[in-house]
Amino acid sequence: MTLTIREIAELSGVSITTVSQILNKKGGRFSEETIKRVLKVVEENQYTPNYFASNIIKKESKLIGVIVPFITEQFSATLINLIRRSLSDSGYHLMVSESSGEQEEELELFERYHQIAVESILCFTSNIFSKEMIKNSIYRGIPVVFVDAGINKSDYGNVFYNEYETVVQAIEWLVRKNHKKIGLITDDGSGHSFVERSSAYYDVLEKYNIEIDSDIIVETDFSVSGGYESTKQILKNNEVTAIFCCDDNLALGCYQAVYDLGKKVNDEIVVIGFDGIDLLKSIRPQIKTLEIPFENYAKILSEQLIQAMRDPHKKQKNQYLKMRFSEEN
Repeated sequence: MTLTIREIAELSGVSITTVSQILNKKGGRFSEETIKRVLKVVEENQYTPNYFASNIIKKESKLIGVIVPFITEQFSATLINLIRRSLSDSGYHLMVSESSGEQEEELELFERYHQIAVESILCFTSNIFSKEMIKNSIYRGIPVVFVDAGINKSDYGNVFYNEYETVVQAIEWLVRKNHKKIGLITDDGSGHSFVERSSAYYDVLEKYNIEIDSDIIVETDFSVSGGYESTKQILKNNEVTAIFCCDDNLALGCYQAVYDLGKKVNDEIVVIGFDGIDLLKSIRPQIKTLEIPFENYAKILSEQLIQAMRDPHKKQKNQYLKMRFSEEN
């Protein structure tokens, strides 16, 4: 049975304070005999300190709480993996929990992370939090860094990238390749609302006097299954030769649907995704995607977290990233 510090003190014949200081290597003022007696009791009973209790006392857990809608979502998974690598050298560990995108669940996770004394929280969300709940980007003394397309104005800075311009570049590339019927799979508003991505699609079609056909524009959740079913609906129109997907999960589903419908990806139906996750780079034939610079994004978020933990009340600047669309192949 695991002993408490109180029980170790009783067996050693010393005070609880003496045991605590010796275990925390602050026992220089005690005799060698006292130290040996305490450590002997500890060794004989295989005492292990309560990790979470120690965190609360020391206020230095080296834990960062991460909140994501779904662990399987490739965008957040890619960033988290890169952040984990970046922060592990500094001794930090990430604790990842799912919220299903529900604000109520996110708030429950905030409280759980507070209870185990994490040093900061990284929150992937599409919800807006009140200033009463998270004041100056701090929740009950814990700094919160958001990945949320800037909907929560963060004291630690938001990260933006040139979505609109990059989508315009991609759709104009399709137009130059003589595609007249270009399908669109976009968000249904159940998560983030990526207005700029779909707006770029509409603006380019209007610019080149291409008819906007509502039958080949589908709103859905950003899932592989959503992309699959949307593509089946779009390809009921035999004139469609390209589909722009506002997310790489949608592009994966689109890719599968094109294949299952007996059509050739890129040859008959050009598929373009958005994010640039590694998974899309490994499938063949490879499909195009608008690439977020994930390495730089993760570096920025890591730096925001470190700075927020060092000085929670110091404001940080917004950061801007440049996406990439390759017109080759």
